[in-house]
Amino acid sequence: MSVRSVIPPTEPRRKENQFVDKNGHKHHNYTPGKAPYPMSYDRGILDGDATDHHLWSCLFEGRPTMMATPNYPPRRVLDLGCGVGMWSIDAARKWPDATFVGFDLVNVQFPLRYLEPHLARRITWEHGNFLSNKLPFEDDTFDHVHIMHISKGVPEHKWSSLFEEVRRVLQPDGFVEVIEEDIIFPVLPRWFTQPLRAKDPSSSTRVRSSDPSNVALPSPPLTPVEGTPHDHALLEYLFNSVFENRFINMKPTVVVLGYFTPFFSRCLSAPSLNFSVPFLAPLPPLPEVTRPTTQYLGNFDETTTIPDVPSYPNTRPSSSYTRSLSRSSSSLSLPSLDCSYSHSSPTVEEARPSTPSTTGTFTYEATSPMKSQKRRTQSSGTSITHVASWMSPSETPTLDNALLAQSVVPVAALAKLGERTRAMNLYRSFLNVLGCREAMWEELKNLHRSRRTALVELGWENKPWDDKDARKRFDDLFGLFESDMHARVSMWYSMTELGYTFPRREPLLKSEVLEEERIRKAILDARAQAREEDFDVPCRVIRVFIGFKEADGDEVFDDAVTSSRMHL
Repeated sequence: MSVRSVIPPTEPRRKENQFVDKNGHKHHNYTPGKAPYPMSYDRGILDGDATDHHLWSCLFEGRPTMMATPNYPPRRVLDLGCGVGMWSIDAARKWPDATFVGFDLVNVQFPLRYLEPHLARRITWEHGNFLSNKLPFEDDTFDHVHIMHISKGVPEHKWSSLFEEVRRVLQPDGFVEVIEEDIIFPVLPRWFTQPLRAKDPSSSTRVRSSDPSNVALPSPPLTPVEGTPHDHALLEYLFNSVFENRFINMKPTVVVLGYFTPFFSRCLSAPSLNFSVPFLAPLPPLPEVTRPTTQYLGNFDETTTIPDVPSYPNTRPSSSYTRSLSRSSSSLSLPSLDCSYSHSSPTVEEARPSTPSTTGTFTYEATSPMKSQKRRTQSSGTSITHVASWMSPSETPTLDNALLAQSVVPVAALAKLGERTRAMNLYRSFLNVLGCREAMWEELKNLHRSRRTALVELGWENKPWDDKDARKRFDDLFGLFESDMHARVSMWYSMTELGYTFPRREPLLKSEVLEEERIRKAILDARAQAREEDFDVPCRVIRVFIGFKEADGDEVFDDAVTSSRMHL
């Protein structure tokens, strides 16, 4: 049966005037009141979908969903808020007998003409605003609805009507799977950012600008604002204001549950997954020099040169670094939830509760914090089952049933992930800020009229507004944040671990080398001051909600849990 045969005719797609250009960035053409989604549709932002899709493919071990049901695989599927459509395309490959409808606000989906015919004929892209209109489908149309990361565009008072619509289009025995993440501004502590632009006041030399590989050290000056918690506090304030003024709750992993459970007969929620910030990568090697100079962090010697790949000291806290495993009954902290970039495969025993450190070209730890974490976890008696929660309409949100909830936690898959996934999740969190750039600019203009004092306290200059001058200052602040974040993510290190060659940098003058050495020493001195809790800060918090539409009997839900255990 073709998917179009079960979908009633819809209004013509809005292809014209769907988008508007805002300072070179592509945005939808709805007002914030009609569609409050603040992110741009730039290519780099949309590419973040690939990061998320790969992460969940790893966690679900290749399956399109976490939960397996008696009707698995489904036959008619709705991908609500489908984005570029990556999940629908991949699920169509895994479920060859299923038809798919990807529904989103605007037309940014992968063109079906580029897909294999057997996939293209089973996928349809539909467009509309599900916040202001009912879904254009008949009752009981789909046996599965997939929803991922739509919370940045859903005001809190709209969740109930949305889930009501989802329930309406679901068939009896059908289920919906919702994957949502909290909206977080990734904070970089001052001990990390300040040395990046430390400059010798007695020298007029400046380290030259970075190239596209983002391996050079950023050097723009910044005067810390007294009383602000970090260098980018003003941007954080603008970012938070974007969502607050759109009535979007920034902690959907907490609030969505209350709107979700009334509309489904049984609900299952896995614990929240807390993706902590990555450990510090080593500094990139200095470029080759043609003349002898001071060895990196060594004594002056006329015969020594800058090494191509220097050896770096330990950049991790030597003590155990995760304490949040037992913080809450509704969250699961992942001290080493990282991507499978490790050059060596861990044994089953080594992989729990966290993976061993990677080995490769750059070795930067003298001791393994993984072992100390393992010892502490065993001695404290903490286990994953203690933080799992089972939730249904007949139970309170705080009621624990660890045995059942653990059945949908992909514990084995979590243990297999490699270390650099931490960096990729930080980068994904950074993209959320980058995508809100123009919305933050609009907030700055509005707040300058209504809350100028708050802006000044966070470092904004207190002078009459001039659009051109204000935009330049705003772009400078954003450029500094991007530069700092690239240094923190250290994408070059992930690439070298994957086997790519480190990009060559242009040679530096001797004075530039000495200046960069001084900055690097300041960075390492600052890193020595890093505290254990600095690496226990989540840059992403994600949670899965699963709901079933009532059937003639209740046995379908019990069978689903049993089936899920078999798959996990």
